[in-house]
Amino acid sequence: MSGSNDPRALGPGAVAPRRVLFGLLDANGWGWAGVRSVLWTLVIILMLGYIPDRAYYLTVSPTVELGLNLASLVNICPAENEGLPCPAPAGALIPWKSATEADLPGDGVDGSLLQAGSHLYYVGGTSGAPRLATTNVSVATIDAAGLSAWSAGTSLPEARAHAAVAFFAGKAYVIGGASDITPATASVYVGTPDATTGLITAWERLDALELPAARSGASITVVSDGIVVLGGEGTDRSPTTTVWKAKLGASGELEPWVTFMDLPEPRSFAAAAVVGDSIYVWGGHDASGPAAEAVRGDIAVAPAVGGHSAPVVNPDQGDAEIGTIYRWDGGPQEGNLPTPRDGAALWSANGTLYVAGGTIDGAATSSVLWAAPVAATGVTKWTSVELSNLPADGARVGASGVVIGAHAILLGGADAAGAYSAGALSAGTSLKAPVFRVGLFGLTVPGLALQGEVGQQIGFLSAAGAWTLNFVIMLGAAVAYGQRERFRAWVGAKLGRKGASAR
Repeated sequence: MSGSNDPRALGPGAVAPRRVLFGLLDANGWGWAGVRSVLWTLVIILMLGYIPDRAYYLTVSPTVELGLNLASLVNICPAENEGLPCPAPAGALIPWKSATEADLPGDGVDGSLLQAGSHLYYVGGTSGAPRLATTNVSVATIDAAGLSAWSAGTSLPEARAHAAVAFFAGKAYVIGGASDITPATASVYVGTPDATTGLITAWERLDALELPAARSGASITVVSDGIVVLGGEGTDRSPTTTVWKAKLGASGELEPWVTFMDLPEPRSFAAAAVVGDSIYVWGGHDASGPAAEAVRGDIAVAPAVGGHSAPVVNPDQGDAEIGTIYRWDGGPQEGNLPTPRDGAALWSANGTLYVAGGTIDGAATSSVLWAAPVAATGVTKWTSVELSNLPADGARVGASGVVIGAHAILLGGADAAGAYSAGALSAGTSLKAPVFRVGLFGLTVPGLALQGEVGQQIGFLSAAGAWTLNFVIMLGAAVAYGQRERFRAWVGAKLGRKGASAR
């Protein structure tokens, strides 16, 4: 049909509007102007913000992410991880090696590890045949290289094995434990490091801090305002559910023990650690034998205050006194150990719980497991990587584990044949991130990793240089855009001369 009555028809001499973005927008309309303004804003952020930021971290960091690395398809890890999966799962240990310099002077069985300042103590234990509790205390110095050789420390006034030990408010405590004549005691000994040497040179019995009942193999953990002792065995050698806390008083001394909410089930020879606002108890024995369940006790905390809002109280804790345990939770079934084990080494570091060695159904195992609890769900999974297990010939039962600097150290215990071993094993805890990764919309590349004040200053110079260069580039782009016709003519002239000279 003729175009005179068609609204889309153009009159004589009319010029059709130019369309952009696949014909979706009018080149002279507000829509295209808005798109261009957004694009230019992103370019400015990229040139004057993101690129200088990456220039700084390329100088001071070992690796830097460029773009948005959503899903890494290619991963290359440094040799320091010694063959662990790449990237290594959080909590994994770099393969164990012998650490003869940290070998204990005795059997290293049934004692307790206590870190006090720059010294590590192995307190008590058993020796002889039949095995009886001893007063022996061994001490090693913690330095940049790890542990020094062990030497004899100041002996306990009485023999102790399976005691609960803790270092709190500048003092070391040895709580309960079995003696050479009874399976459990209620005594508490305290040792104060010397101001000059840092060594504990005397142990004093604190009758005012005696436990409400005798305990051996109790779990212990330090909280912000005191010490909590959980479970353990009584004189009848049966696991208990008791939980006691000694709170730090205004005088700077611990006050007598106060009873907290009991454990949901009896537990002895377990480990306890504070992660967030909860106490976790794992491993050890319950009334039926080796226990698989990891339990969590939630601590009542002060109401949260945000800005000018009124304090917000956790509704679950109700009116529970601040610092008390208001609830015990066993967590999901997936949070239990895959198999209960007896005599495992138990320790925690950086919010991660570890289980190493021990026996499963009477057979020694070399497997190592770890779990990282989270506030919402507690322990949901125990992880194991074959290369993080103890050496095939290094199964340990009744050993003690501790993290010193960048290494986990396993001390003492008995081997798979039941022979007592004072030997030490060491595994690295400082996992290295992948040095190169390629994923969707980004990649990770190696950086210079310049450390210290010098590296920081060079990083600032790199960022400033990138910013200045990008600003000059953007300024030139703005001038060229504002003088588009003259810029096109200048470029054309330059290209024309080049072409002419080429001919």
